Amino acid sequence: MPLLEIKDLSFSYDNKQIIDQLSLQVNQGEFVSLIGPSGSGKSTLFYCIGGLHVPQDGEIWLHGKRVQGQRGQIGYMPQQPSLLPWRTITENVRLAQELKNKLNDAEISDLLDRAGLSDVAHHYPHELSGGMQQRVAFTRALASRSQLLCLDEPFAALDALTRANMQQWLFSLFIKEQLTILFITHSIDEAILLSDRIYVLDANPMSIKEEQIVPFPREERITMRGSKEWLQLARKLEDLLITKESEHAHL
Repeated sequence: MPLLEIKDLSFSYDNKQIIDQLSLQVNQGEFVSLIGPSGSGKSTLFYCIGGLHVPQDGEIWLHGKRVQGQRGQIGYMPQQPSLLPWRTITENVRLAQELKNKLNDAEISDLLDRAGLSDVAHHYPHELSGGMQQRVAFTRALASRSQLLCLDEPFAALDALTRANMQQWLFSLFIKEQLTILFITHSIDEAILLSDRIYVLDANPMSIKEEQIVPFPREERITMRGSKEWLQLARKLEDLLITKESEHAHL
């Protein structure tokens, strides 16, 4: 049984079809990425999974339980860290515990240690770099103890070096903590590096164009980056995206 299963999901807003008959699944312990044109409705899909939007048609199942319209079922990390500036790092991570009563202080301290944040636990957000703020935001999502983490382009605003460091940090934490992640990105290279599977999305309205299994073993991906096989897969995904964007540009 998949951890997350979406069946024939459709969502409209203000008489515009945003998502049309979309179906996908994420298995326990899997890292799945969504790539697609800007404005294709990827964030809207996360709002539906998280219960902020209620779809007009279709079903959302999480661990065998139908959850559409139910909030608090996932851990969510937006594009910006959205940390509360008057709270320390520990207090920001504790916010998940306050809302859901999942972790005690000792568990939060342990989580900060596992995420490499113990040294800045009593700092405030403005004292941290952009990459470190994103670590805190992810750790806060992790503190929700949700079975599924939905990450919405978390590294988009970071410079190239910080982004590369964050990718490796996230991937190592994903392996160590045995997480299940659904990840939105515009970077094909990032999707290949992190993912077990990739869904290529169409837009206007959003639907699944193609599902691609990443054939490279997790432990070999960093060393395979830039190889002939890697570049062939990247070109295939790029061609799919360019084809769909070109089609929409001529409509």
